[in-house]
Amino acid sequence: MLLSVRSIASLLLLGGVVIFGVVGSFILGHLGHNFNECMNLINSIYFTVVTLSTVGYGDIVPITPIGKIFVVILIVFGMGAFLTALTSISGDIASKRILDLTSKLEKIEEEMSKVKVLLIGGGGVNISLAENFEKEKLKYVLLLSDKTEAEKLSEKGIKAYAINLISEDEIRKFHPEKVKSIIVDMQNSSDMLYVILILTELAKESNIITIVHNEDLEKRLESVKKIKDIKIINPSKQVANELLSLLQEK
Repeated sequence: MLLSVRSIASLLLLGGVVIFGVVGSFILGHLGHNFNECMNLINSIYFTVVTLSTVGYGDIVPITPIGKIFVVILIVFGMGAFLTALTSISGDIASKRILDLTSKLEKIEEEMSKVKVLLIGGGGVNISLAENFEKEKLKYVLLLSDKTEAEKLSEKGIKAYAINLISEDEIRKFHPEKVKSIIVDMQNSSDMLYVILILTELAKESNIITIVHNEDLEKRLESVKKIKDIKIINPSKQVANELLSLLQEK
């Protein structure tokens, strides 16, 4: 149900107050000169809406004690009904968002309990691994910083999620401590170093493999190895060494 019983009841109460205002002002307008304007149906609706919305243009006003008492009652009950409806509906919206978030987190936790490899970053190696893991039906999750890229990969069946990769809280949601291996392949060297430092705290029992694309980052990661034993792979260097070996053989 989109709205709770309480919200529906509060809306009905607000509707009742509006009807009370329209009918009451219409009757009072015809029983005597209680307002400064002729209270036909249009004026009664207009007066009620303007009064309950607290706009109060002042073009239609009560001019007798009975009219003023009626307006006071209308405002008191109207504001109460309006605030009750607003609170109830806001509560329903907030509750729905909390339930959606809880459901999403539970889904992530359930999925992560089966995951063996956590891929962090949208580097070429991680994308290729995700595609191969999907073909081989291996349990994995790919975390990206680019929402558009994550959506495109998800459309292809890749288990990709877009998060703030340099947020410890965001990474923590995917329980890196529960996976066997974590492969980090990011384009931004500074962000990658920061993520690895986060992982050294969150995933102390997991195997961390880093894919580096320049020697500067490789040297900086060597210092991290003093904190945790991480494996550093430089694909460019490996390819260069293999090509060199092939050329030397010829």
